[in-house]
Amino acid sequence: MTPDPQSEGTVVLVLLAASACLLVLGVVAKMLDLRLRRDGEAIAVRGLISDALHRDPNLFGAGASLTVVRVRVPLWTGSPVTIRVAGQVPSDQLRRAALQRIRRAAKSDLIVAVRIKSRIDVRPAASPSELRTARSD
Repeated sequence: MTPDPQSEGTVVLVLLAASACLLVLGVVAKMLDLRLRRDGEAIAVRGLISDALHRDPNLFGAGASLTVVRVRVPLWTGSPVTIRVAGQVPSDQLRRAALQRIRRAAKSDLIVAVRIKSRIDVRPAASPSELRTARSD
């Protein structure tokens, strides 16, 4: 009794399809694992930068309100981490000091390249007389 050539072809086709499905599932699982790891790294970088901003006494007491809006860690290594910072400071000098503090914290604690995107507005602090005038209106 000889095996049917058509059934051998069907078995080979089913085995190829099953192995292709396993390969695709493996690649998807690896990508999801990598993405989860990058999300964790982004949270860690965000905390690091936020702590660095809050520890700086020049920024903390000067009426500056800065927030790390978004940290994007690329899926592939070699690309820079993008840090977006937004908020308000009363002077351009404090804006530069905040950006310098972020660069220093990133350089000392991170081993990857960093790109900082700033949306920090300079708005002079209102004097007490301006606040009284604004409240009475």
